[in-house]
This record gives sequence, C-alpha cells and structure tokens, in this order.
Amino acid sequence: MDSPVETMSDSFTSRCEQARRGVLSYAYTCCGDLNLAEDIVQETMLIALQKQAHYFPDADFMGWLISIARNVWLRERDRRKIDTRARKFIEQNATLFFEEQLYGESEWQAERSALRECLRKLPDCERDIIALHFSAGRKYDAIAQAMGRTLSWVKVRMFRARAALLECVRRTLAQSERGGA
Repeated sequence: MDSPVETMSDSFTSRCEQARRGVLSYAYTCCGDLNLAEDIVQETMLIALQKQAHYFPDADFMGWLISIARNVWLRERDRRKIDTRARKFIEQNATLFFEEQLYGESEWQAERSALRECLRKLPDCERDIIALHFSAGRKYDAIAQAMGRTLSWVKVRMFRARAALLECVRRTLAQSERGGA
C-alpha cells in the first residue's frame, strides 16, 4: 500500500500534468516562442514539485502555477535579454498611463500618513508579519519559523492584514477628502 506522502505527491504530480496545457498557453502568450514556452513549463513544473509543501491548499492551483511560470518567464527574459514590444511601448508612453500631476507630493504624503495610521490599528501579530516581510525582507516560511506558526497561518494573516490596510487607507483618505472639501 502506498504511504500517504507518496499518494499526496502522486496527486500533486497529477494536478501539475492536468494544468500543463494551460501553463503552456500562458508561457507561449508571454514569449511567442513554442520552444521557450516548453522550457518555461518544464522549469515551472520542476519548481512546483520542489515547492509543493509551500502550496496553500485553498489557493487556486492554476493561479499558483501561473505565478511560478511568470517568474520563470521574467527571469528567462532578463537572462536572454529579450525585449518585449509591450514593455518597450509602456516605457515609451509611460506619461500617458500615469499623470504625475494627479500624484503630487501632498497626495503621496496623505497616503503615507494614512498608511502609518492604519498600521498602528492592526493587531500586533499582523503588524509584526508586515514588518518582517516588507521591512526586513523575510519570506513567509522564515516568518512562520520565527513566529512558531505554520506557513498557512502566516499567509492567511498576511492576506487579512493587507486587506484591512487597503480598506483602512481608502476609508481614511475618503474621510480626509470629505473633511477638506
């Protein structure tokens, strides 16, 4: 009889194989070269198998694989110095996408101030996770180990903290606009 670990690994491998075509489509869309796309898929699947313990079971499996494929593509693109038309277009027309006058120094300051205020409102454990990840540059698994928690717990708390911060910042900025208008 198979051990539970082997069964879980076989199931994971099966899910990867079922998702392979979708990941290949994504990779081909990114690079436009079928051979390179197949290399990206192969590397993606290898990374996924190596990091299957990091997969958050409630997360979208295909989304997780696509995020790995995206990172593999970006690394390959930079390594091979592939210049994509989309990136070149965005760089050449950046001012059309982002109006600098909409975000003057006062707007940036208002957002920073709102974020600082909202960070103070977070529970200590969520504030610690935010600080460890964004200020100290630690990965989720290192944070989990440092806090004596599971990786899933850290991911859920980070998701909740980020959602709470976003909502709080939006609310704070809206209140300041109503008060200043």
